[in-house]
Amino acid sequence: MVLIRPFEKGDSTTMLDIEKLCPQGNENYAMGIDKKDIIARYELYDNWNVLVAEEEGNVVGWIGWTVKHDPRKEETYAYFTEVMVHPEFRRKGIAAKLDMEAEKNVRDIGSAYIYGYIFEPNDASQALTEQLGWSNVGEFKLCAISVYKKADLAQKFEIERINENDIPEAVSLINSYYSGCAHFVPYTTESFGSYVNKIPAYGLENFWVVKDKGKIAACAGLWDCSVMGDMCFTKIPLTWKVMRGVFGLLGLFAKMPKIPAEGEYFKNYYVTDPVFKPESPEAMSSLIRYFNNFLLDAGRDFFTCQMDADDPLFDIIKKFKPSVDTWYVYAKALEGEPPELSPLYIDIRDLVL
Repeated sequence: MVLIRPFEKGDSTTMLDIEKLCPQGNENYAMGIDKKDIIARYELYDNWNVLVAEEEGNVVGWIGWTVKHDPRKEETYAYFTEVMVHPEFRRKGIAAKLDMEAEKNVRDIGSAYIYGYIFEPNDASQALTEQLGWSNVGEFKLCAISVYKKADLAQKFEIERINENDIPEAVSLINSYYSGCAHFVPYTTESFGSYVNKIPAYGLENFWVVKDKGKIAACAGLWDCSVMGDMCFTKIPLTWKVMRGVFGLLGLFAKMPKIPAEGEYFKNYYVTDPVFKPESPEAMSSLIRYFNNFLLDAGRDFFTCQMDADDPLFDIIKKFKPSVDTWYVYAKALEGEPPELSPLYIDIRDLVL
Protein backbone atom coordinates (compact mmCIF):
# COMPACT_ATOMS: atom_id res chain seq x y z
CA MET A 1 0.00 0.00 0.00
CA VAL A 2 1.51 3.33 -1.10
CA LEU A 3 1.07 6.30 1.21
CA ILE A 4 1.50 9.85 -0.16
CA ARG A 5 2.44 12.28 2.60
CA PRO A 6 4.26 15.61 3.11
CA PHE A 7 8.05 15.70 3.15
CA GLU A 8 9.80 15.49 6.53
CA LYS A 9 13.42 16.41 7.25
CA GLY A 10 14.17 12.83 8.19
CA ASP A 11 13.44 11.78 4.59
CA SER A 12 16.44 13.67 3.18
CA THR A 13 19.13 10.98 3.39
CA THR A 14 16.97 8.33 1.71
CA MET A 15 15.92 10.79 -1.00
CA LEU A 16 19.54 11.67 -1.76
CA ASP A 17 20.35 7.97 -2.09
CA ILE A 18 17.40 7.43 -4.44
CA GLU A 19 18.34 10.40 -6.61
CA LYS A 20 21.80 8.90 -7.25
CA LEU A 21 20.01 5.86 -8.68
CA CYS A 22 17.92 7.99 -11.07
CA PRO A 23 20.08 9.78 -13.65
CA GLN A 24 18.26 11.72 -16.36
CA GLY A 25 18.58 10.17 -19.79
CA ASN A 26 18.74 6.71 -21.32
CA GLU A 27 21.18 3.84 -21.66
CA ASN A 28 23.34 5.84 -24.08
CA TYR A 29 23.40 9.32 -22.60
CA ALA A 30 22.46 10.32 -19.07
CA MET A 31 23.31 12.94 -16.44
CA GLY A 32 23.36 12.68 -12.67
CA ILE A 33 24.08 14.92 -9.72
CA ASP A 34 25.51 14.48 -6.26
CA LYS A 35 23.59 16.97 -4.13
CA LYS A 36 24.56 18.22 -0.73
CA ASP A 37 20.97 18.93 0.36
CA ILE A 38 17.83 17.52 -1.24
CA ILE A 39 15.75 20.58 -0.34
CA ALA A 40 18.29 23.32 -1.19
CA ARG A 41 16.92 23.76 -4.71
CA TYR A 42 13.42 24.33 -3.38
CA GLU A 43 14.56 26.95 -0.93
CA LEU A 44 15.55 29.14 -3.89
CA TYR A 45 11.81 29.79 -4.33
CA ASP A 46 9.29 31.65 -2.18
CA ASN A 47 6.61 28.93 -2.46
CA TRP A 48 7.41 25.25 -2.70
CA ASN A 49 6.14 21.86 -1.65
CA VAL A 50 7.34 18.25 -1.68
CA LEU A 51 5.31 15.07 -1.29
CA VAL A 52 6.89 11.68 -0.70
CA ALA A 53 5.63 8.20 -1.50
CA GLU A 54 6.05 5.66 1.26
CA GLU A 55 5.62 1.90 1.05
CA GLU A 56 5.79 -0.25 4.19
CA GLY A 57 7.40 2.62 6.06
CA ASN A 58 10.12 3.25 3.44
CA VAL A 59 10.40 6.31 1.21
CA VAL A 60 10.34 5.10 -2.40
CA GLY A 61 9.79 8.34 -4.32
CA TRP A 62 8.73 11.96 -4.26
CA ILE A 63 7.49 14.91 -6.28
CA GLY A 64 8.35 18.57 -5.81
CA TRP A 65 7.02 21.82 -7.21
CA THR A 66 6.94 25.58 -6.79
CA VAL A 67 4.06 27.96 -7.38
CA LYS A 68 4.70 31.16 -9.33
CA HIS A 69 2.60 34.21 -10.14
CA ASP A 70 2.55 36.52 -13.15
CA PRO A 71 1.17 39.86 -11.96
CA ARG A 72 0.79 41.15 -15.54
CA LYS A 73 -1.67 38.40 -16.45
CA GLU A 74 -2.89 37.95 -12.88
CA GLU A 75 -2.13 34.27 -13.40
CA THR A 76 -0.81 31.61 -11.06
CA TYR A 77 1.02 28.56 -12.41
CA ALA A 78 3.30 25.82 -11.07
CA TYR A 79 6.68 24.45 -12.04
CA PHE A 80 7.05 20.72 -11.34
CA THR A 81 10.72 20.39 -10.55
CA GLU A 82 11.04 16.62 -10.41
CA VAL A 83 9.35 13.31 -9.80
CA MET A 84 11.61 10.49 -8.61
CA VAL A 85 10.82 6.85 -7.95
CA HIS A 86 13.31 4.23 -6.76
CA PRO A 87 14.11 1.92 -9.73
CA GLU A 88 12.94 -1.14 -7.79
CA PHE A 89 9.48 0.38 -7.26
CA ARG A 90 8.72 1.58 -10.77
CA ARG A 91 5.81 0.36 -12.91
CA LYS A 92 3.55 0.35 -9.85
CA GLY A 93 1.80 3.62 -10.63
CA ILE A 94 3.67 5.53 -7.91
CA ALA A 95 4.77 8.36 -10.22
CA ALA A 96 1.19 8.76 -11.47
CA LYS A 97 -0.15 8.91 -7.90
CA LEU A 98 2.41 11.54 -6.95
CA ASP A 99 1.58 13.58 -10.04
CA MET A 100 -2.18 13.45 -9.43
CA GLU A 101 -1.78 14.48 -5.79
CA ALA A 102 0.47 17.39 -6.75
CA GLU A 103 -1.91 18.47 -9.51
CA LYS A 104 -4.79 18.50 -7.02
CA ASN A 105 -2.75 20.65 -4.68
CA VAL A 106 -1.87 23.33 -7.25
CA ARG A 107 -5.34 23.27 -8.81
CA ASP A 108 -6.92 23.92 -5.42
CA ILE A 109 -4.90 27.12 -5.03
CA GLY A 110 -5.91 28.38 -8.46
CA SER A 111 -3.02 27.44 -10.75
CA ALA A 112 -3.96 27.77 -14.40
CA TYR A 113 -1.35 25.28 -15.62
CA ILE A 114 1.73 23.28 -14.72
CA TYR A 115 4.98 22.99 -16.64
CA GLY A 116 8.29 21.16 -16.43
CA TYR A 117 11.46 20.39 -18.38
CA ILE A 118 12.59 16.98 -19.65
CA PHE A 119 16.04 16.13 -21.01
CA GLU A 120 15.70 14.98 -24.65
CA PRO A 121 17.22 11.49 -24.12
CA ASN A 122 14.90 10.85 -21.15
CA ASP A 123 12.43 8.77 -23.18
CA ALA A 124 10.79 7.15 -20.17
CA SER A 125 9.90 10.50 -18.58
CA GLN A 126 8.50 11.81 -21.84
CA ALA A 127 6.29 8.75 -22.26
CA LEU A 128 5.00 8.88 -18.69
CA THR A 129 4.36 12.63 -18.81
CA GLU A 130 2.35 12.30 -22.02
CA GLN A 131 0.31 9.45 -20.50
CA LEU A 132 -0.59 11.83 -17.68
CA GLY A 133 -1.99 14.38 -20.12
CA TRP A 134 0.97 16.72 -20.51
CA SER A 135 1.98 18.06 -23.95
CA ASN A 136 5.32 18.97 -25.46
CA VAL A 137 4.93 22.72 -26.06
CA GLY A 138 8.47 23.73 -26.96
CA GLU A 139 12.16 23.30 -26.34
CA PHE A 140 15.26 25.15 -25.31
CA LYS A 141 18.97 24.65 -25.86
CA LEU A 142 21.58 24.12 -23.17
CA CYS A 143 25.01 24.90 -24.59
CA ALA A 144 28.13 23.78 -22.71
CA ILE A 145 31.32 25.65 -23.54
CA SER A 146 34.61 23.97 -22.71
CA VAL A 147 37.19 26.16 -20.97
CA TYR A 148 40.71 25.16 -22.00
CA LYS A 149 42.57 28.12 -23.50
CA LYS A 150 42.65 31.90 -23.28
CA ALA A 151 40.34 33.84 -25.59
CA ASP A 152 41.17 37.19 -27.18
CA LEU A 153 39.04 40.12 -25.99
CA ALA A 154 37.94 43.04 -28.16
CA GLN A 155 39.64 46.19 -26.91
CA LYS A 156 36.70 48.48 -27.75
CA PHE A 157 34.61 47.23 -24.81
CA GLU A 158 34.86 47.77 -21.08
CA ILE A 159 33.82 44.69 -19.08
CA GLU A 160 33.29 45.11 -15.38
CA ARG A 161 31.20 43.91 -12.47
CA ILE A 162 27.94 45.77 -12.19
CA ASN A 163 27.81 48.68 -9.77
CA GLU A 164 24.80 50.27 -8.14
CA ASN A 165 24.59 53.05 -10.72
CA ASP A 166 24.51 50.51 -13.58
CA ILE A 167 21.53 48.53 -12.26
CA PRO A 168 18.71 50.65 -13.76
CA GLU A 169 20.29 50.56 -17.23
CA ALA A 170 20.95 46.80 -17.01
CA VAL A 171 17.40 46.12 -15.81
CA SER A 172 16.00 48.17 -18.68
CA LEU A 173 18.03 46.14 -21.19
CA ILE A 174 16.95 42.83 -19.63
CA ASN A 175 13.28 43.87 -19.61
CA SER A 176 13.45 44.96 -23.25
CA TYR A 177 15.25 41.80 -24.39
CA TYR A 178 12.84 39.35 -22.77
CA SER A 179 9.66 41.37 -23.33
CA GLY A 180 6.93 39.05 -24.60
CA CYS A 181 8.65 35.85 -23.42
CA ALA A 182 6.56 33.40 -21.41
CA HIS A 183 7.41 33.35 -17.69
CA PHE A 184 9.26 36.64 -17.79
CA VAL A 185 8.11 39.17 -15.22
CA PRO A 186 9.83 42.54 -15.76
CA TYR A 187 12.31 43.46 -13.05
CA THR A 188 12.50 46.61 -11.04
CA THR A 189 15.87 47.68 -9.72
CA GLU A 190 14.81 46.35 -6.32
CA SER A 191 13.37 43.03 -7.49
CA PHE A 192 16.42 42.32 -9.69
CA GLY A 193 18.81 42.80 -6.79
CA SER A 194 16.60 40.72 -4.51
CA TYR A 195 16.34 37.87 -7.03
CA VAL A 196 20.07 37.73 -7.77
CA ASN A 197 21.21 38.08 -4.16
CA LYS A 198 18.87 35.35 -2.89
CA ILE A 199 20.60 32.66 -4.98
CA PRO A 200 23.65 31.19 -3.16
CA ALA A 201 27.00 31.78 -4.90
CA TYR A 202 25.40 34.24 -7.32
CA GLY A 203 24.65 37.81 -6.18
CA LEU A 204 25.30 41.14 -7.84
CA GLU A 205 29.04 40.63 -7.37
CA ASN A 206 28.80 37.94 -10.06
CA PHE A 207 26.93 40.02 -12.63
CA TRP A 208 28.90 41.78 -15.37
CA VAL A 209 28.17 44.56 -17.84
CA VAL A 210 29.81 45.30 -21.17
CA LYS A 211 30.05 48.99 -21.97
CA ASP A 212 30.53 50.61 -25.33
CA LYS A 213 31.35 54.31 -25.01
CA GLY A 214 30.00 54.32 -21.48
CA LYS A 215 26.65 52.65 -22.31
CA ILE A 216 25.72 49.05 -21.50
CA ALA A 217 25.65 47.00 -24.71
CA ALA A 218 25.39 43.56 -23.07
CA CYS A 219 25.24 42.01 -19.63
CA ALA A 220 24.95 38.64 -17.90
CA GLY A 221 25.57 36.89 -14.62
CA LEU A 222 27.66 33.83 -13.84
CA TRP A 223 26.29 31.42 -11.25
CA ASP A 224 28.35 28.69 -9.63
CA CYS A 225 25.51 26.16 -9.50
CA SER A 226 27.86 23.53 -8.04
CA VAL A 227 26.76 24.87 -4.64
CA MET A 228 23.68 22.73 -5.29
CA GLY A 229 25.71 19.66 -6.20
CA ASP A 230 28.39 18.27 -8.51
CA MET A 231 27.28 16.91 -11.87
CA CYS A 232 28.44 13.93 -13.88
CA PHE A 233 27.57 11.98 -17.00
CA THR A 234 26.56 8.51 -15.91
CA LYS A 235 26.48 7.46 -19.57
CA ILE A 236 28.21 9.11 -22.50
CA PRO A 237 27.69 8.36 -26.23
CA LEU A 238 30.20 6.19 -28.06
CA THR A 239 31.26 9.18 -30.16
CA TRP A 240 32.19 11.02 -26.96
CA LYS A 241 34.31 8.08 -25.83
CA VAL A 242 36.17 8.10 -29.13
CA MET A 243 36.66 11.88 -28.98
CA ARG A 244 37.84 11.60 -25.39
CA GLY A 245 40.58 9.19 -26.50
CA VAL A 246 41.57 11.39 -29.44
CA PHE A 247 41.63 14.56 -27.34
CA GLY A 248 43.64 12.78 -24.68
CA LEU A 249 46.30 11.91 -27.26
CA LEU A 250 46.33 15.36 -28.83
CA GLY A 251 46.46 16.88 -25.37
CA LEU A 252 50.03 15.66 -25.11
CA PHE A 253 50.95 18.29 -27.69
CA ALA A 254 48.37 21.09 -27.34
CA LYS A 255 45.55 22.29 -25.09
CA MET A 256 42.31 20.45 -25.86
CA PRO A 257 38.71 20.55 -24.55
CA LYS A 258 37.97 18.21 -21.68
CA ILE A 259 35.41 15.44 -22.06
CA PRO A 260 34.56 13.95 -18.66
CA ALA A 261 34.65 10.21 -18.21
CA GLU A 262 31.53 8.35 -17.18
CA GLY A 263 30.91 8.94 -13.49
CA GLU A 264 33.48 11.75 -13.24
CA TYR A 265 31.99 14.63 -11.27
CA PHE A 266 32.58 18.22 -12.35
CA LYS A 267 31.49 21.68 -11.29
CA ASN A 268 29.33 23.78 -13.57
CA TYR A 269 28.58 27.48 -13.98
CA TYR A 270 25.42 28.86 -15.58
CA VAL A 271 25.35 32.08 -17.59
CA THR A 272 22.30 33.93 -16.25
CA ASP A 273 20.04 36.55 -17.82
CA PRO A 274 22.32 37.04 -20.86
CA VAL A 275 21.14 39.98 -22.99
CA PHE A 276 22.59 42.36 -25.55
CA LYS A 277 21.47 45.22 -27.72
CA PRO A 278 20.43 43.98 -31.19
CA GLU A 279 23.07 46.14 -32.84
CA SER A 280 25.85 44.85 -30.52
CA PRO A 281 26.18 41.06 -30.79
CA GLU A 282 29.95 41.47 -30.59
CA ALA A 283 29.52 42.86 -27.07
CA MET A 284 27.94 39.58 -25.95
CA SER A 285 30.66 37.60 -27.74
CA SER A 286 33.24 39.56 -25.77
CA LEU A 287 31.46 38.80 -22.50
CA ILE A 288 31.42 35.07 -23.28
CA ARG A 289 35.16 35.24 -23.98
CA TYR A 290 35.65 37.14 -20.74
CA PHE A 291 33.77 34.42 -18.82
CA ASN A 292 35.96 31.81 -20.52
CA ASN A 293 39.12 33.53 -19.27
CA PHE A 294 37.69 34.17 -15.83
CA LEU A 295 36.82 30.49 -15.35
CA LEU A 296 40.10 29.32 -16.87
CA ASP A 297 41.94 31.32 -14.21
CA ALA A 298 39.64 29.76 -11.60
CA GLY A 299 40.52 26.25 -12.78
CA ARG A 300 37.06 25.36 -14.11
CA ASP A 301 36.39 23.19 -17.15
CA PHE A 302 32.91 24.23 -18.35
CA PHE A 303 30.20 26.81 -18.30
CA THR A 304 26.76 26.60 -19.84
CA CYS A 305 24.32 28.98 -21.42
CA GLN A 306 20.65 28.12 -21.84
CA MET A 307 18.15 29.82 -24.12
CA ASP A 308 15.01 29.45 -26.16
CA ALA A 309 15.81 27.80 -29.47
CA ASP A 310 14.84 31.01 -31.32
CA ASP A 311 16.83 33.36 -29.10
CA PRO A 312 19.32 35.37 -31.22
CA LEU A 313 21.89 34.55 -28.53
CA PHE A 314 21.98 30.98 -29.89
CA ASP A 315 23.68 32.17 -33.11
CA ILE A 316 26.38 33.85 -31.02
CA ILE A 317 26.98 30.87 -28.77
CA LYS A 318 27.27 28.45 -31.70
CA LYS A 319 30.43 30.25 -32.80
CA PHE A 320 32.13 28.95 -29.64
CA LYS A 321 31.53 25.33 -30.78
CA PRO A 322 29.60 24.25 -27.67
CA SER A 323 28.15 20.87 -26.88
CA VAL A 324 24.40 21.42 -27.40
CA ASP A 325 21.67 19.53 -25.58
CA THR A 326 17.94 19.90 -26.14
CA TRP A 327 15.44 20.09 -23.29
CA TYR A 328 11.72 19.78 -23.94
CA VAL A 329 9.15 22.02 -22.32
CA TYR A 330 6.07 20.10 -21.17
CA ALA A 331 2.87 21.67 -19.86
CA LYS A 332 -0.68 20.80 -18.88
CA ALA A 333 -3.64 23.13 -18.55
CA LEU A 334 -5.56 22.85 -15.27
CA GLU A 335 -8.13 25.43 -16.32
CA GLY A 336 -8.74 27.32 -19.53
CA GLU A 337 -6.67 26.94 -22.68
CA PRO A 338 -3.24 25.24 -22.88
CA PRO A 339 -0.43 27.72 -22.20
CA GLU A 340 1.67 29.28 -24.95
CA LEU A 341 5.25 28.95 -23.72
CA SER A 342 7.22 30.06 -26.74
CA PRO A 343 9.33 32.14 -26.82
CA LEU A 344 10.38 31.19 -23.31
CA TYR A 345 12.28 32.99 -20.57
CA ILE A 346 14.20 30.46 -18.48
CA ASP A 347 14.27 30.98 -14.73
CA ILE A 348 17.78 29.85 -13.84
CA ARG A 349 16.52 28.31 -10.61
CA ASP A 350 14.47 25.82 -12.64
CA LEU A 351 17.61 24.25 -14.11
CA VAL A 352 18.97 22.64 -10.96
CA LEU A 353 18.76 18.94 -11.79
